[in-house]
Amino acid sequence: MKKILVLILGIQFAYGFSQKNIKVYQERKGDTLVYYADNQEVYPMSFVFSGTPELENAKAPEAFKKVQIIPAQSLKNQIAYFVVLDKKKKWGARKMPGYTMYIGDVSQTSYDADYQYDLPFKKGNTFTVHQGYNGAFSHRNENSLDFKMPEGTEITAAREGIVTDFVKHHNTGCPSKSCVEQGNYVTIMHSDGTFAQYYHLKENGVKVNLGDQVKKGDVIALSGNTGWSNGPHLHFACYIPNLAEEKLMKTVKTLFRTGNGDKAEYLAEKKKYSRQY
Repeated sequence: MKKILVLILGIQFAYGFSQKNIKVYQERKGDTLVYYADNQEVYPMSFVFSGTPELENAKAPEAFKKVQIIPAQSLKNQIAYFVVLDKKKKWGARKMPGYTMYIGDVSQTSYDADYQYDLPFKKGNTFTVHQGYNGAFSHRNENSLDFKMPEGTEITAAREGIVTDFVKHHNTGCPSKSCVEQGNYVTIMHSDGTFAQYYHLKENGVKVNLGDQVKKGDVIALSGNTGWSNGPHLHFACYIPNLAEEKLMKTVKTLFRTGNGDKAEYLAEKKKYSRQY
């Protein structure tokens, strides 16, 4: 999950939102002062405020919400409004609380647990799940999967969605946490609010752009060995944003269509899986 500075799957990323895409501003009309937010990104944004407004000669007719979800590609979303108490005196918001922005809806608790994902590689390939859910190497308390595969293998979208984030310039990998910030990746948001993350990609191996609408089966990247990695592989995880979790997200198990695609199952560590559909 992404914010201005956030820890995801043990990897730290810095993120800056363009002023033209995310904007917070105020308008004063007569006896009322209103704060608005514009979100011209292709995904919803969560604003998490550090406190409540400090007012001077004004009152808030409604309780201030510390967590507010701003819909994708929307303008003039009301964050708060205040009205004057004594028109003869100075009035307004003495101080608005600081806030952190996150991609996605941090208030989300449900998702489509029955959705059937495609294996994240092309038809005719077979790969082993080297490390599964709650794996001993780096998946402790995580529902993440590592597919052992040669560098340069074409990675396909396991589910349709919108590209919200990627990094492609790193060329370093090693089996220790000292390389944790050197991983290349792609993040895709799905229609139910979940996100899929594809990690350890090859340098310059990302084949999509921010805001791209990808279909299930589209080639999105090339596998690699960047970041905290003990060998060439693809790390796949699906999550919902969750501020209560240490890494600000809750990873979830996903059903995958295997074999000819006529059945769906949870993948298990040390087992091989083929895609013939």
